[in-house]
This record gives sequence, C-alpha cells and structure tokens, in this order.
Amino acid sequence: MSVNPSRKHLVLLGAGRSHLQVLKGLARQRTGELSISLVASHPHYIESSMLAGHVAGEYALDDVRVPLDALIEASGAQFVPAHVLGLDPVTRRVQLSSQDALGYDVLSIDVEPAADRERIDALIPGARRNALFVHPLETFVQLWPQLLALARERALQVAVIGDGVAGVELALAAAHALTAPHGSRVTLVAGQAPLLGDQPAPLQRRALARLKALHITVLQDSCLSLDGASLQLASGASLQCDAPLVAGGADLPAWLLNAGLEADELGQPLVNPRLQSNSHRQVFIVPPDAPPEVGPVLEANLRTALDGGSFRKAPLDVSRLRVMGCGDGQGIAVWGPFSLEGREVWHWKDRRDRKQLAALFQV
Repeated sequence: MSVNPSRKHLVLLGAGRSHLQVLKGLARQRTGELSISLVASHPHYIESSMLAGHVAGEYALDDVRVPLDALIEASGAQFVPAHVLGLDPVTRRVQLSSQDALGYDVLSIDVEPAADRERIDALIPGARRNALFVHPLETFVQLWPQLLALARERALQVAVIGDGVAGVELALAAAHALTAPHGSRVTLVAGQAPLLGDQPAPLQRRALARLKALHITVLQDSCLSLDGASLQLASGASLQCDAPLVAGGADLPAWLLNAGLEADELGQPLVNPRLQSNSHRQVFIVPPDAPPEVGPVLEANLRTALDGGSFRKAPLDVSRLRVMGCGDGQGIAVWGPFSLEGREVWHWKDRRDRKQLAALFQV
C-alpha cells in the first residue's frame, strides 16, 4: 500500500452512509493535494433500513446492496479491503488485518455496529456456534437464503433474539417469509424490559398488534443459553428452536472501544458537537443511527480539519418521522402523537428508501 507522503492523508474507516456522502462530496470537488483511503471489509454498501424488506422478500439482494467501485473511483479514493485490528490515536496509525499499519492526518470512523461474538457467547453460551447474527450485514445476507431454503423443506421454529425496532421488524419480516409453505413459526425473545418501551405509544400499540396478526409469540424473557435444538430462558422455560437469529447485542467494535479515546462511564467514545473525539481532535466518529443530514456536515468538517476554516455543528437531534415495515407489504408511521398504518405507508417508505439509496451513488 502506497500513500504519497507529500500530501495530507484522510482515512475513512467503514463504508457507512455518512462516508458515502463524504466520498460523493469529494467526487464533486476533487483535489490533488489530498490522499484518501477507504478501509472496509467488503466493497459494498448495504442499506440497513431496507434489510427487513429484503428478508420479507420485498427486495432482491441487488436492491439493497450496492457496489462501491464507481463512487470510490469518482472520489479519487483508494479502497483498502481489510478489517481494522487496532487504532493508536497517539501515533495516528491504524493496524489492519492485511498487516499494514496505515498512517493518517485526519481519521473518520463510520462503521457498522459490530456483534461482539465472544462477548455475546459469554452471555449466551452456544450463540457463536448455533446462532445466525444479523451483524455483519454482509454475512447475514449471504446466509439468509439457506434458512429460507430450509423452511421450504419443512416447518421451522425460529427465534429472533433482540429488542427494539430492529428486532420487531426482523421478526415480522421473518414470519412473512418463512410461514409458507409448511407453517414455520417465529418467536420474538425480547428481554425483560417492556417491548419498544423507548418508542412512542402509538408505535408500541400498532407494532404489538402486527406481531399478533402474524401469530408471532412475544416472550418478555431473556435467553441464557442455546444449542442446536432449544433456548434456555431466564424464567426457567425451554423454547424449542431450529434457528436462532441474534438481532441485538451490536455495539461499536472492540478496537474502537479499546483505542484509548476519552469515553463515558459506559466506555463509549465521547465526541463534541463537531463529531470530533473529545481527546483526539483529528479523529471523527459518526454515532450509530446518525440521521442522513450528518453526512454533508461531516464532509465539511473533515475539509476544515485538513485545510482550516470554521467547523459546523452536526445535526444529531433532528426530529424524525419514525417508519417501520411490517413484513407483509404494510408499514407503520409515527410523528409525535400521530400515527398511520397500511399499504400506503409501506409504499411511501419504499419510495423514500429507494430514492435515498440511489441519491447516495449519484455523482
């Protein structure tokens, strides 16, 4: 790997939405005074908001997974296919699985949440060997067709382990995809806290009704262990299960949590309103689930960090419409106290998601 030492080096770790917007901006305003490296394990972007639709059969894989080649070429970036093993913010170097140590002047991190399989396996023995993890998405979309094919041969007992909107969406989508032709059943093991307790009441009410309509059993219980045939629950019960899907437990990757950046009491890196690490201002971190409005601001702030100028505040507190797919061609939309449900909501979500995905790659 060669980097021109006479030019400043911008390193982008991860092919998240905000980084694609950065590459798009760099493609519009290319400069020969900057070296750009994009480090990612796969040369594709998978739109997470469309994943449940893919599971439900609403989207082909090519609808939700887009190659990065054209955007990388247009931006003048170098693609580095590797996993990150470690980050040293003092020496400004990133250790890669390719054995390269990549130096940087400015570093930006926009990575997919990682399922720490060792940690999850310590909490739920047997998970690493027997469960299908949603993260990383690239692995999940490759393995999902195998489960779909098995359900076409015989009835399966499927358990989705995870709370929150993502867990509910996955359970709804899996039930829609797997029920026919043999009557496979889906159970949502959602933990002991109230399901969607952090979401508006209209979303909770409508989501629970959709789960009931698709005959999905919701267990307010925790999984303690699993093997190839069943789940052991905190209540003492045992749940028959042919295929456990782990939708929860994703967090920032261990290499980032262990990088020595200033962190809060939970170990999460602290960033200022400009997305800079509190302790190392040349490191930028995009929070998980950041709104689309963050990308252009990140690009502007990276340019400022490299060339000088005024930083901008990232719009992390954008009040957003909450929209959830229901797996059966219907959707739920909630804005404050108002809510809607039905096929028109799904069609609107579908049009919005397709439009936003296409816009990411238009240079």
